[in-house]
Formats: sequence, C-alpha cells, structure tokens
Amino acid sequence: VIIDEEHRFGVRQKDRFKALRAEIDVLTLTATPIPRTLNMALGGLRELSVIASPPARRLAVKTFVNEWNSSLIREACLREIKRGGQVYFLHNDVESIEKQARELEELMPEATVRIAHGQMRERELEQVMSDFYHQRFNTLVCTTIIETGIDVPTANTIIINRADRFGLAQLYQLRGRVGRSHHRAYAY
Repeated sequence: VIIDEEHRFGVRQKDRFKALRAEIDVLTLTATPIPRTLNMALGGLRELSVIASPPARRLAVKTFVNEWNSSLIREACLREIKRGGQVYFLHNDVESIEKQARELEELMPEATVRIAHGQMRERELEQVMSDFYHQRFNTLVCTTIIETGIDVPTANTIIINRADRFGLAQLYQLRGRVGRSHHRAYAY
C-alpha cells in the first residue's frame, strides 16, 4: 500500500489498510516530512529513507542576496527571457502588486508582464497560471501563491522582493519553484 502524505491520509484510513492483513507494509511518500512522521522515524517507530540526489542533469539554483538594484533586476530578467525562459517576480503585497507590475513594465518594455495573487477570482487566476505555463507571457508578478504545487520547467529565474520579510524555510520553498529542468536557475 502506498500512501502519499500530500493527500493527507488520516490515521483511520491507514488503520483500515493495516486491518486487511496481519502483515502489511505501508510506504509513505512525502517531499517534506510532516513533524509526526519525522518524530516517529527519529524515535525508531518507522523507517526513514532520504533521497538526497537531484534528478539527472539537474543543476543547483544559483542564489544571490542583494539590495534593490533596478539594473540587476533588468539584467536578470532579460537574461532569462532572451534564453526563452520565464521569470517569477515575487511581490507579496496585493495592495501594491499592480504598481509593482507597472514599474517592471517600465523597466523592461521587452517583457510581457501579468499578475497572480490569491485574491483574484478563481477562473481568472487559473487562466493566468495556464497562460504562464503555456508561455503566453514571460514575467509573472505574484504573491506567495506560487509557493507550492506549481511546476513550470521554463521558469528558471525568481526575484523575491523584500526577502527579509520571509523566513529561511519559506525562502527555500520559494527558491524551489525554479530549477525544475536541466537549465541553470537563478534566485535573487
């Protein structure tokens, strides 16, 4: 029986599977171990295996920490766009996200910029994300809505505006949105 932690199988469902036979093995798959699972593994109640090697041809994300620098942002975005890729520009403030998008359009007239955030209507957000996935535009100004579940192999540059407002774990998670192909990825 394979149980995927992403689907958050409850204890009752797991027990029901275990009751089917006297001896049953349960394999739990998770990208990030939940505290209970990790605690059980450390306590010796269950085994834990870690896959520490990246997929074949996967390159490490090059990460840079800088203060705001318009020319660096322009250079980073245009480098990605010129190689046929896409850019996430994370601006985690819905009230000023449209202003930020306009500033990026002025900074990079070569880019096509759209916005995505959690306060958008569901269909509108779905359409924007579908358009981004299908490369109908190249720069997505977004909130942390992209933090999980988004896999866009052509998006290989992420710029996190005001990264000082995030914790290290969240920054690590956000950086994981890029570098999902064999192309070099960059996080700023």
